[in-house]
Amino acid sequence: MAKNTNHRIPIKWVRDRAKAAYEKQSFCYICNTTNDLELHHLSSLTLLLNKWSAAKNYDISTDEGILAVRDEFIEEHRKEIYDDVYTLCNKHHISLHGIYGKSPELTTASRQKTWIEKQKAKAEGKIPEKDSLSLFGKFL
Repeated sequence: MAKNTNHRIPIKWVRDRAKAAYEKQSFCYICNTTNDLELHHLSSLTLLLNKWSAAKNYDISTDEGILAVRDEFIEEHRKEIYDDVYTLCNKHHISLHGIYGKSPELTTASRQKTWIEKQKAKAEGKIPEKDSLSLFGKFL
């Protein structure tokens, strides 16, 4: 197969197909602002796609390759694509990625969710429970 000549990264083909079904909320999950909203997936879709395609030995380096398997990927990862998602304002989204990195490791999904819930509790004026399992709990 010919290499991808338009340099379109494979995940964009997946997002194009999946985004019609995204349920982006009209407010930030943490602070309820309605400005500068973005969708955050707890599992990096790029990392998930790369891991999945390697495990199945699929070549997604061409447009034809990713188009041939994207529906299968979406079907097998509905939870990560549609359910494990938060609408965040740009401020909170940048803060989250400042902690977990630009493309957070797949193993950080539960920690990201905990961070989001703690930030929401702080924004609501609730005192979050002390995180006794983390050395970094004081930073959350």
